Amino acid sequence: MKWKKIKRVLFFIMSVLCLLYFFVCMAYSGLWLSWIWVWLLAGGFCALRFLMLNREIKGVWKHKPPKWFCVIYRIVLVMMTVTFLFVEGQIISGMTTKPESGLSYVIVLGAGVRGTTPTRPLLLRMQCAYEYLSANPETIAIASGGQGADEDISEAQCIRDYLVNQGIDAKRILMEDQSTSTEENLRNSFELIPQDAETVGILTNGFHIYRSLLIAGELGHENVSGVPARTLFPVGIHYVVREFFAVMKLKLVPVR
Repeated sequence: MKWKKIKRVLFFIMSVLCLLYFFVCMAYSGLWLSWIWVWLLAGGFCALRFLMLNREIKGVWKHKPPKWFCVIYRIVLVMMTVTFLFVEGQIISGMTTKPESGLSYVIVLGAGVRGTTPTRPLLLRMQCAYEYLSANPETIAIASGGQGADEDISEAQCIRDYLVNQGIDAKRILMEDQSTSTEENLRNSFELIPQDAETVGILTNGFHIYRSLLIAGELGHENVSGVPARTLFPVGIHYVVREFFAVMKLKLVPVR
């Protein structure tokens, strides 16, 4: 009974935190933020478990599920938790990657553009690209990203314009402006890189490094390193959690 009371408190706290975080994300990035509903779903699940435990402790709910169901539920829950923690560990590890200096080419992955204004994740990538290119004057950048329906310019153009305005020589920037996904970003960008290029890096937000390197490996490019840009917080927690589902999708549906 004591353990059930502890679980009841934990589920109540988690439900409140999930719902509060949903509103934090909404206030910070708006409802356009993809997968923001995950926090409502998680909060609802925790609230439901709290109510179930509350009724069970008070003796109101006497119809317990079959024992076999409880065993299967616990096994599945443990497996999901272990998988989640393992993948998140890999994602967080990618966020702390130390960039390799003197790369021959660095692929700067695009993100959303609102009109002609970069979103915050893209701005952080561009700032990181400027810092890296300034510190490594021999590196060639590939600005990668197509133009969405609500974007006045392509993500590649946005990246190039920013870097040129910051003083990076336009001759050091190649453009790939046809892609609509990370897979296409990398596939199209690698086609612009000579086969004899010694070293290649992928520059994106830290939470995105692990999956980007996985995709590069699926495309046959194993010797690629990550150049992580900053991940914004508090909304960065959402990006890190959301990335888990993207990684699992990649594992289940490999790049062709």
